[in-house]
Amino acid sequence: MSVVVPENQDVLVPLIEAELRRWIGPGENLMELVCLDALFPSGKLLRPILCLESAAAVGGEVEQVLAFAAGIECLHVASVVHDDIVDQEPVRRGRASTSEQFGISEALLAGDGLSMAGHAAMLSRGPADRALAASRVVVDAMRHMCRAMMRETEIREDLSCGVSTALEVIRGKTAALISAACQGGAILGGATPEQAEALRRYGEQLGIAFQIRDDLLPYTADEDITGKAAQSDVANRLPTVPVLLAHEAGTDADRQRLAEVFRDDVDTVTAYREVRDIVIRTGGAEQAAQRAWDCVEHARAALAGVPRPDRLLELAVTAVDRIH
Repeated sequence: MSVVVPENQDVLVPLIEAELRRWIGPGENLMELVCLDALFPSGKLLRPILCLESAAAVGGEVEQVLAFAAGIECLHVASVVHDDIVDQEPVRRGRASTSEQFGISEALLAGDGLSMAGHAAMLSRGPADRALAASRVVVDAMRHMCRAMMRETEIREDLSCGVSTALEVIRGKTAALISAACQGGAILGGATPEQAEALRRYGEQLGIAFQIRDDLLPYTADEDITGKAAQSDVANRLPTVPVLLAHEAGTDADRQRLAEVFRDDVDTVTAYREVRDIVIRTGGAEQAAQRAWDCVEHARAALAGVPRPDRLLELAVTAVDRIH
């Protein structure tokens, strides 16, 4: 299979899904069943698609990168399964989360199983030196993710943490693995060190933009569009970028009410409606969208030295469309 990723990006989805099933199995035992339930129906498959597109951008081959890309998706979904346990999240992608459907013990074990499958897949193909270098990038990203997830538990309910702290969490929890998907795909595709670094920067900035977009959805979209309970972040008292920007821009009364909602036992529906009103009225949502747009522009600028950046540029535009 030569040089570039298929022209139609829709072709990538069945390729990735077939590879995921190859590594997890057909569902003949409980471990396989729970892992498959967590993986399918698949979401945006953003990370494996970015991995393949990054390899293509430097002239790489699909067959050398596909298993690695599927491995990254396994690691991502494993982190989602565990994150839902931490947040006691009953809904994921519009249906019961893995822990809600199968139980916490089963979800924990499935997350571990997905992680192991992911690492095995990443090391399975391609020149050994490239596969090792790319895998090291992903392992380092996962370390950052774990630290960021722990940091997120520390700032729960804390509206004094500031936007910079929320962005620090985003860089570790979301952007690190997206960045590693781009950099790892580039390394496996034969990129120069300069090209791999450019794609790392692209992925980091795009990852920040996507997470801010997700943080905005509870305030700009209906629950059936978000794919999870729109009140989730408020229910878990997570100080996201839009909320913290509203906290900075609001009146003393706004800040007091936000503090009460995040500190006291306010019912979820009321809390969500009040926070949504403040976030929109103070311009917090608008400011967050602009920050995401700025990150997208930085991502696009990072591709200046990449030989074939067109589809990565298009993905950045897609991020802007989703934000607005």
